[in-house]
Amino acid sequence: MNNDVGKKNILFGLVYFLTTLGLGMFLANKGQAGDPEWSQSTAKHLLAMAHSHGNLEALLNIIFGALICRIADPQSTLTKAASILLIVGAAFHSGTLYLAGAGLDFAMNFTLLGAVSTVLGVAAMVPIVSRGIGNNESS
Repeated sequence: MNNDVGKKNILFGLVYFLTTLGLGMFLANKGQAGDPEWSQSTAKHLLAMAHSHGNLEALLNIIFGALICRIADPQSTLTKAASILLIVGAAFHSGTLYLAGAGLDFAMNFTLLGAVSTVLGVAAMVPIVSRGIGNNESS
């Protein structure tokens, strides 16, 4: 079954994972410079959180995108909602941490939206996966 809904999550997750890998290399480079001011800076801590949360949210999108492709009904409103929520969740959770770490402090106003979207997206995947596993077992 051709499922473009899940493919969007996989593509987003892969691209987002590349950005988090790049951020990790940036952080490692800055850390090796040994600047004590940088090591204690708010920007460093925000970017470190963006790196760790971004990795997780990228992998969530890749894994859930693959599950959507494999076992979900692509026409289901719940499937489409879960897909969107997972992408929005990553962009507005760890994505806002990236922006705040770059000095755009207003972005922190959207972090809660991202966190809630991620939680709702993961919660929406529970019945999707449950139904999909049940359908595959009866085949």
